[in-house]
Amino acid sequence: MGFCSRGISGVQKTLTVAQFIYVAAIAVCFLAEISRPLPAQEPSSQSKTQEDVSQLVRSVIQNELKAEQDDHSRWRFLETREEDGKQKLYEVCQTKDGDIERLRSIDRRELNAQEQAAEDKRIQTLLAHPGRIREKQKKQQEDAKQVQNLLKEFPEGFLFQFSGKEGDLVKVSFTPNPKFHPHGRPAQVFHHMAGTLTINEKAKRIAEINGRLATNVKFGDGLLGHLDQGGTFLVKQQDVGSGHWDTVVMNVHMSGKILFLKTIAVRQTESYSSYKPVPDNLSLKQAAEELKNSDRNARKAS
Repeated sequence: MGFCSRGISGVQKTLTVAQFIYVAAIAVCFLAEISRPLPAQEPSSQSKTQEDVSQLVRSVIQNELKAEQDDHSRWRFLETREEDGKQKLYEVCQTKDGDIERLRSIDRRELNAQEQAAEDKRIQTLLAHPGRIREKQKKQQEDAKQVQNLLKEFPEGFLFQFSGKEGDLVKVSFTPNPKFHPHGRPAQVFHHMAGTLTINEKAKRIAEINGRLATNVKFGDGLLGHLDQGGTFLVKQQDVGSGHWDTVVMNVHMSGKILFLKTIAVRQTESYSSYKPVPDNLSLKQAAEELKNSDRNARKAS
């Protein structure tokens, strides 16, 4: 799954949001917060030329895209979300027909009997209307394709500079490439991003991307809306088992306006853990039952 497959929950691809916040959140959901400019470093035996770094980034991006294409494994995992001032813990199970999730706790408190019954009813309603799950799955696939297209443009959209190395991890700073001409509105945001990229050189995978909007992003010369300078992104991924790399942290903080009228804000903080592989032929009904049993077992253990 990795960078390309993880959508931005709570950001719907509608006429209002898709044109503005969705553009930045999905288009650069793999870019993240950088709190200060990286200090200049003295040349050393570890230093790489700009050409070396650009080639490394290009190679890693190609590997990310290939892994996305080749890895069709499905997983069960825990997802923690910050929503409306509350911390909610979900367990998610992937199937060929879409994902099923079950709410496990709110602010680290187990659900009471009434809340459990409500969750059972919600899931049963979903199972009775699989079209809703397929619709969500289709949107996730569209999001993934969008990010894949942007990843392909990433090496051309920025200038890269070696910033240090520790073990297998190589840090690379990136700034907008003034010669880059974006194809379509989503890639326009590349002209406004700056940050750092952490690469696992041995695995040729992106371990972390930190970035921020260095300037305001205007759509239609600001007549359609804008995103405020200072918006930040943080995404981390790692090998979660069997050579499968997936997201473990995703933070998006953005604000702006649509049509000078509606103030918009995205405050998304998510973390993912406890990845376990599931069978390829698992049905939605079986996945829902597994989640219910897992919740029951967790209660017994607590």
